[in-house]
Amino acid sequence: MTDNWIIQDIEKHIAHRNRVVILDPTGQCSYLLPIIEKHSYTIFKTDNTKTEEWQTVQEELMLRYETESKFKNEKVVFYVTRPISKLSFLFDYCFTHGCVDLSNPVEWIRKKLFATTGHQITLDNPMLLTAAKLGIGKDLSWWKKILQNLEELVSIEDELLPFLSNPETYFSDKEPDVKRLFEEKLFELIGQSYRNVPSKTLATEVVNHLFAGLLNNDIKQELLSVYHKWLDSNTYSQSLSQYISGFQLSPQQNIWNVHPEHCFIAIDKLQLVQITANFRDKSFVKEKLQKLHSRIKNRKESNFVPLWWDDVINLFEFDNKALAQCNSLVKVTDFYTNSFHKVDRAIRNIYASFLQEESIVRPLQEHYESLNQELLQHWYDHCSSYNSDQQGYLPHLIAQSKPGTAIIVGDGVRFEIAAFIASQLQGKCKIETNVMLADMPSETEHNMSALYVGNNEVLKDHSDREKKLITATGKEISFMYLAALHYGIKANYLVLTYKDIDKTGETLQMGAIKLFSEFEKVLTEKIQLLLNMGYNQVHLITDHGFVLTGLLDEADKIDPDATGKKEVHERFIRTEEKQKAKDWLAFDKPYGDFKYVYAAKNHRPFKSKGVYGFSHGGFTPQEIIIPNFVFSKESVADKGLEVTIVNKKELIEVTGELFGLKVQAIGKADNLFSSSRKIQVLLYANNLTYSSSNIITIEPGVSQSFDFSFGGNNEIIAVIVDASTQEQIDSVKIKKSNARDLGGLL
Repeated sequence: MTDNWIIQDIEKHIAHRNRVVILDPTGQCSYLLPIIEKHSYTIFKTDNTKTEEWQTVQEELMLRYETESKFKNEKVVFYVTRPISKLSFLFDYCFTHGCVDLSNPVEWIRKKLFATTGHQITLDNPMLLTAAKLGIGKDLSWWKKILQNLEELVSIEDELLPFLSNPETYFSDKEPDVKRLFEEKLFELIGQSYRNVPSKTLATEVVNHLFAGLLNNDIKQELLSVYHKWLDSNTYSQSLSQYISGFQLSPQQNIWNVHPEHCFIAIDKLQLVQITANFRDKSFVKEKLQKLHSRIKNRKESNFVPLWWDDVINLFEFDNKALAQCNSLVKVTDFYTNSFHKVDRAIRNIYASFLQEESIVRPLQEHYESLNQELLQHWYDHCSSYNSDQQGYLPHLIAQSKPGTAIIVGDGVRFEIAAFIASQLQGKCKIETNVMLADMPSETEHNMSALYVGNNEVLKDHSDREKKLITATGKEISFMYLAALHYGIKANYLVLTYKDIDKTGETLQMGAIKLFSEFEKVLTEKIQLLLNMGYNQVHLITDHGFVLTGLLDEADKIDPDATGKKEVHERFIRTEEKQKAKDWLAFDKPYGDFKYVYAAKNHRPFKSKGVYGFSHGGFTPQEIIIPNFVFSKESVADKGLEVTIVNKKELIEVTGELFGLKVQAIGKADNLFSSSRKIQVLLYANNLTYSSSNIITIEPGVSQSFDFSFGGNNEIIAVIVDASTQEQIDSVKIKKSNARDLGGLL
């Protein structure tokens, strides 16, 4: 309100003759000058270093001359730092034009406060002046709270973060008394007596005090509230990270007596090391994990609570008891898809975070394998009823599907990956999480052939499989790689191949797991894109899953002791003769010179050539139980205003480098949804976007034109999308004519 009061006083006087004098002999109100300047007043100041009478008279004469000659028609404020009795040429301005007398600034503030609030003023004079400076930009309710002692002059909750973020410049625009008041408040906060120290030193001491409170779990509520704001702040988060990086933890720190919302990932790591070192002591692990639940459950949106805690807790707290009721392969499969796949995901994420730290990984892997062994035992107990439903799946699916169907055929998309993708799309579309059992051996060539062709026919080349699929269905099917998908792709039946997971896994083995989150992101975004493009259903299927061997010793590998001619792979063996090994599963799968496929009743690999880590081809739930998910758009009662491209015929063949796109909104504004629509035009060439329009709002019956260039391309696709939902509204293929543009000479 202080800023409002001074401007009100100035405007009251200056309205008559464009001149006003502000008397401030003590110079205590100079803090108001920036406010006055912001209101576009021209300010002339007297120089308080001029004390001789002839100097002051000359100065005022020149000020008056300059204003009357150069600023005759402008509003001018004279800021005078001498008493009215000492004025000469500016003296009559005080009476003929106007004067704001701040000779007694405290009294000026008291009158303003009493007139606007009706409250008696109990603040002493110095504190009242400080309050006036802090009152700039504040409303009347703030002053009332101050006068009634309902609020502190300096709000630690509001001011501490800006100060900590940049302590060296924070006080650059603050008056000395405001600076002193704030510093005193900070020293009080950390329980110290006031000292004159550099701002950066004070900031560091405050942060150290805050960190100590977190580490000892005795932080004051006032400071904890500020810390919560710091965690949530995008503006100041970088400064928090910088303070953390410069803070040294004590070797004597009790890592289990910290506040659950602390920001020290180093402590999380120490806690994890202790848990893994004692992982066989179930009571110890249970007690420590209970301490961590509040840290994870009440996690704020910050980067200071490691995501791997979720995986560690999921791994240690997983309960296999329900397996005892699984007396069929169907029930074991249900147990895996409803529960156990989360354990697979947990150990994969742990590998991604700690694969190079054996002391952490090995105990966690041992615990995982104990859980997995129970699953495998039940799986193999009922494997005699195994029957793959993968043979000829795509011909059957496409034959019974309606136009507007897209099918993503992934390579190595195991169930836990698909389940995560489904969780990311939950609420955005309808999802059916069906299951498929992969054929044996669960490897790409065999299983892709099963999907595309069926009849146990194995085709090596992917293009041959696609040709077989077209022949089998008799329908027009478009094929493309998922990575090349973009708006404007039209097909009744679209089959998209995604090989990144299997290809990267086989190339990098365990090194690929750090990239899996990117693969999941691509699949999620492309499914959403397909739905936005207008496809009625998006199917996500795959050829096989995979197992991760983790830390693998030579003794862990299985000896491929087979008689006769054989072909040894990591997860399966092809043989010419029938084998007698009791721990192997046999499948009649002729391939070349071989008649049988054998897989070990184990998740460990056979001793074979090549690298180990990312493995498939065997018979485990992780490889055989695969996703058969269907994503579809929720039906919308009102699809919004219809917008169409009206000059499509003109765009079939365009002469020259430039072309125009004309769109029109069709219909009437019958309701809120059809009254207008925000749209954007996207241009694609060679499967990449190369240009786009601004977002515009279009209304019923209105046409809008857009001008573009081919950008050196001969063929492009233009797409209109809804700017809010990203739904594709219309599209057109535009071709550049080979005819020469003669510029109207013909």
